[in-house]
Formats: sequence, C-alpha cells, structure tokens
Amino acid sequence: MAETFAVMDALNQSQPTNFDVVDAQMAYQSDSTRVERAADDKLFVRFFNKPVRNEAKSMEAGRVIMEDHVFVNVKIPGDKNNDVMKDCTLQPEYIQRFPVHYERFRKNQEQLVGTPINALPFLTEAQVEEYRAMNIRTVEQLAGLADVQAQTILGSISHKQQAQAWLDALKGVDRLRTEYEAEKKVLAEQMAAMQAQIAALTKVPAPLQQAKK
Repeated sequence: MAETFAVMDALNQSQPTNFDVVDAQMAYQSDSTRVERAADDKLFVRFFNKPVRNEAKSMEAGRVIMEDHVFVNVKIPGDKNNDVMKDCTLQPEYIQRFPVHYERFRKNQEQLVGTPINALPFLTEAQVEEYRAMNIRTVEQLAGLADVQAQTILGSISHKQQAQAWLDALKGVDRLRTEYEAEKKVLAEQMAAMQAQIAALTKVPAPLQQAKK
C-alpha cells in the first residue's frame, strides 16, 4: 500500500508524487491490492486512445507504423503539481487500479465516478466551472480536498465542509430509503401469508361441494 501513501502525502501536502516509484511498487503487488486504493476516489482519472509509433515494426517495414494504445491521465484535484500520463498498453496495472473508469471508457460512457459537482445546491454555475477547471468534478472530490489545497482556493474550506455535510445527509436519506424498502417487503410477505391462511380457511372441503350438487 506504499503507493496509496504516496498519493495521500501529495493530497495532504500538495507535493508532486513520484509516479515512477509508484509504478515499481505496483508491479510487485497482487491484483486485489492494486484495485483497493484508500485515496483513489479523490483522483481525477480519464482513459483515452492515443496513436504510438512502433519503432521495431517501422524499421522492419521501412515506413512509419502506428498503433492505438490506451493511455490514462491521473490528476490530484486542485493540485497542479500532480498530473501523470501512463501508457496502459505497456503498464496494464493502471487498468486494474481503475477498473470502473476503464470499463466506462471501453463502453464509450462518461468516466466521471461520483456525484457531479453541479448537484450541490449552494454552488453557483460560475463556481462549478471554476472547480471543474481545477479537475474537481465530483462532490466526493470537493469533500475530500486537502486543507492545504482548499486554503489556496477562495471559499473552498467552507465548500468542502458543506459538500461533506451534503454527502452525509444523502447517506442518511439512502439509509432511510433502504429501511423503508425492507419494511415494505416484510409487510408484503406478511400480507401474502395472511391471504394464504384466509384462502385455506374459507376453502370448501370436497365432500361438501359434492353434497351441494
């Protein structure tokens, strides 16, 4: 988990992450470890295709041979010092690290993972665009913004606290909804059982049906 600490250090101290060291550490870790990142939900991640020259094939063919490679751009929101681009065709561990983003890229879907920042009712359109320009595009990213970074952005300390409160309230609503759905399911099962009992009690025995005929 050393690479997680490297990212978290950058988040907390606004210092550039040494992604070459991160790559070396990731290469010796299991798949399960690579996809479990404590700080990754705070990152801006985007996969894209980019043509890359194949030097060996170009020399063999005597002409330029290009191949489509999958790249990933990883940024720490609000921190201009941390902006990394990796060729995932050569370093597939980044696909394993960000499987949700990659799956959305593969399906040509929006790669934003989280609640869009424009869902926050207390932000103006101008503030939303300012945050997006700093790669802060989700409520979760704003709520997880490091204090040292938030202090450099006017109003961000307050917005960070409000975003966290908004997420907490949303989780409370989701919990209530889950509890309501569970109670509704129990009531439906109890009603079905009662109806079955009533049907069994009111069913006329076969001998009596024949006697009536």
